[in-house]
Amino acid sequence: MRVARTRSTQDVVLRAAREGADEGFTCLAAEQTAGRGRQGREWVAPAGSALLASLLLRRSPAVAVGIPFAAGLALVDVLAAAHGVAAGLKWPNDVLVDRRKLAGILSEVEPLGSDGARVAIALGLGVNLTVERFPDGFEAVSLHSLVAKPPAAEELLAAFGDALGDRLATLEAGGIGALVGDWRSSAVGLGEPVSVQGPAGTTDGVAVDIGEDGALLVEASGQLHRFLAGDVHLRARGA
Repeated sequence: MRVARTRSTQDVVLRAAREGADEGFTCLAAEQTAGRGRQGREWVAPAGSALLASLLLRRSPAVAVGIPFAAGLALVDVLAAAHGVAAGLKWPNDVLVDRRKLAGILSEVEPLGSDGARVAIALGLGVNLTVERFPDGFEAVSLHSLVAKPPAAEELLAAFGDALGDRLATLEAGGIGALVGDWRSSAVGLGEPVSVQGPAGTTDGVAVDIGEDGALLVEASGQLHRFLAGDVHLRARGA
């Protein structure tokens, strides 16, 4: 499904999930008027300047928790193989180049779109393709500044879908643990000072690793904290 303008591709796919759409249903938009990212933040991009898409997956709950990791790695795979761009991942799935955000991924579960054994997941993808300017204070980058000719949104989405299929097969076979090694290799921020805004508040410490379940492990005040959800901010060393 391709639309010129919508409030949010996530909303379109979540609605389709409730109505019984099959896995693979996709909404690609040239513009979103109320796009959203993780932690309820707004995703803003001028019309036609970004890949703005969401796709429907139907997987077991055990697999669903690993989809953000599989999706982040899939995009890193495509950027490297097709465009020669070395991107990294900030936990859990922001895609960065030189510590600037190139893309964001959002995974939302629609319980009413489930069939008991599987849940419906709306997987949202936003990639800056030809964005000329970003809001003040927002460290971001657009693909057109990194490559001679950025791909069309449709082209990048198709390549991402193929790479995602490969990463999901690994996830289905071995769980999140099967992705952890590659995720560590692409990680941005491990071994560095971070601030994590989690359910219980903000924790300042050092991101030491991720667990086999995908949890971020942060050492703070002599204790090891595990985060399965949260928002990570990289801090300058010594901060």
